[in-house]
Amino acid sequence: MPRHPPSSPTGSGAVKSAHRTLDLLEILANSDRSLTHAELASRAAIPKSSLSQLLRTLQSRDYVQSLGPNGPYRLGASAVNLIRHGLHIQRLVAQARPHMETLALEARYSCGLNILRGDIVERVLGVTAADAQGYAMHEGVRAPLYASSSGKLFLAHMASEDVESYLARVQLRPITSRSLHSSKELRRQIRLAREEGVAYSKDEFTNGIVGVSVPILSAHWRMTASLGLAVPSREFDARKDALLVILRKAAHGIFTQVSAA
Repeated sequence: MPRHPPSSPTGSGAVKSAHRTLDLLEILANSDRSLTHAELASRAAIPKSSLSQLLRTLQSRDYVQSLGPNGPYRLGASAVNLIRHGLHIQRLVAQARPHMETLALEARYSCGLNILRGDIVERVLGVTAADAQGYAMHEGVRAPLYASSSGKLFLAHMASEDVESYLARVQLRPITSRSLHSSKELRRQIRLAREEGVAYSKDEFTNGIVGVSVPILSAHWRMTASLGLAVPSREFDARKDALLVILRKAAHGIFTQVSAA
C-alpha cells in the first residue's frame, strides 16, 4: 500500500501534534487492515518515540485500539462512534431540508434544526424565509439550553436526575433583558414543554424574536433534534395556533422520513 502523505503544519496557528494526530486517524481510517507501529511511523513520517506517545493518548480515549501489547493498531470505538454521529447528522440534515424549505415558505418565517451538544444547542441547518424581515437563520449558531426554545425542549426530554444536575451547575447569565434568571421559572417552563410538546423562548435569546420549537424523534421515540421557527414578537400571538400546526406537520414529515431510512 502506498505511503500516506503526511500533512504539513502551515500558518502561525498550526500545531504539529494536532496534525500528527489527524494524520494517524486518517491513515487508520483509510487502511483495510490493522497497522503495526513501524508501518504507522513510516506512513505518517513521525519519529517512533513521538508516535508511541500519541498512540498512548489516543488509546486512553479509545480513539485507537491496540490488538496486542504493542500493536497492530486500528480505529477504536470512540473514533467509530464519532464517524457514525457525523454521518447521522448529515443524513438528518438532508432529510430535513425539503420539509424545512416548505415550512419556511408556508410560515413565512425562518426555521432552524438544532441538536444537543452538552449544555448548549447547535443549529445544524437553517432555512431563511424569503421575507425574513432581516432575521436570517445561520448554521453553527449555539445557544444555552435555558435561553432557547430548543434547549428547553431538550431539557424536557431528559431524565429528571439529568435536569437537576444541569440546574445545579448552570449559571443563568442574561443574554437579553428577558432572559430567565430563576431556576424555578425554568423548571416551570420545562414542565410545560414536557406536557405540551412545544417550548418557547420569548425575547430571551434574541430581542424582538419568539423562538418556538417542537421535537424531532428517532425511530425509537427519543428526541434527536428540534425544529423551530423564529417569529417577530409582535406577530407571534396572532399566528401562534396556525404556526404550531404547520410546525408540527413539518416535524412529523421529518420523523416519518428518518424512521423509514
